Amino acid sequence: MTQTNSYLRLATACLAVIAVIAFGWFLNAAQPIIIPIVLGALLAFLMDGISRILARIPYYSDVVPSWLRMTLTTVVLFVVLTGLISFFARNLDPVVRAIPAYVTGLSVAVSEIAARFDVEFELTWQSVDRLIFDNIDVQWLIRYILNSVSYSAGYLALVFLYAVLFLIERESIAVKVAAITPDEQSRQDVWHTIDLITDQIGTYFTTKTMINVVLGLICWLIFQMFGLEFAAFFAVTTAIFNYIPYVGSWIAMALPMLFAVGQLGLSWNVFWLFSLLSAAQFGIGYFWEPRLMGRSMNLSPVIVMVSLASWTAIWGPIGAILSVILTSGIMTIMSFFEVTRPMAILLTNNGDVPSRREELSDAAD
Repeated sequence: MTQTNSYLRLATACLAVIAVIAFGWFLNAAQPIIIPIVLGALLAFLMDGISRILARIPYYSDVVPSWLRMTLTTVVLFVVLTGLISFFARNLDPVVRAIPAYVTGLSVAVSEIAARFDVEFELTWQSVDRLIFDNIDVQWLIRYILNSVSYSAGYLALVFLYAVLFLIERESIAVKVAAITPDEQSRQDVWHTIDLITDQIGTYFTTKTMINVVLGLICWLIFQMFGLEFAAFFAVTTAIFNYIPYVGSWIAMALPMLFAVGQLGLSWNVFWLFSLLSAAQFGIGYFWEPRLMGRSMNLSPVIVMVSLASWTAIWGPIGAILSVILTSGIMTIMSFFEVTRPMAILLTNNGDVPSRREELSDAAD
């Protein structure tokens, strides 16, 4: 009997691994269909979160009804995101064209460092150009990026359409849940599960977006202080990369720092620029963000990095940005079932996972 149980556990583990691989393959193959839906759902969370924040403004909620708040939020977000796409379309090509001039300044700085250590080293745009073009088809990459930016306008409209449909569908969910689960206790279980997931993801995504906007503004002010060219472009990329956990913000710092060395040379200004950017990243990422976020995600740092690598392999940059949100949602769903609850505990940072019964008892209290 014991040997049979061992075989059953082994077979179950193997089937689980096969199911995960098959699910990852499906997500990768179906990403043109799934990603706009996921982005639409997250945008709906963001619009709802902003609308709730606006409702807290004194007298605003009394004058402006909820439907009008949501409509205004939707229109403003659409205009802002459309403006961002137009901004990238205008600035991406000048940034790429300016790279050779900045490489010249960077080569001078590298040569100065090499001379101090009696090392002969010459960095020129021709050597960088040869190194890059021998390994990467840069022309194809630039065309792909420009085409993606141009295509993004229609893609954004599709995402907003999904978001609006999700918000409209929200009104009919109660009727559908009641039809699916006529039992009152089961209906409460379903609603508490939905409320927990939506509150968790909505709070994280809305708060993270607000934090990234503030970080982008701070970085823009720092870039302006030192007269760095393309300050607005680097500030926006910093805000976007900050969605990627741990490594995103530091990747976003690398490009402006390279441009700063090419523009300002090896000087104290570059040192102070790096110091102020690091202080902004460290202060927001390790002090302000945890205070605002609290324990909204509660994911192990190792799991965060594994999920980052996994979702990036499946969905590319979009997967990197959504990795924490998707993994947290999966963990929350797994915690509500006895079979998968141990796996959910392994994903957490402190072993504390939400329990459906605990949520119900808390609600009753």
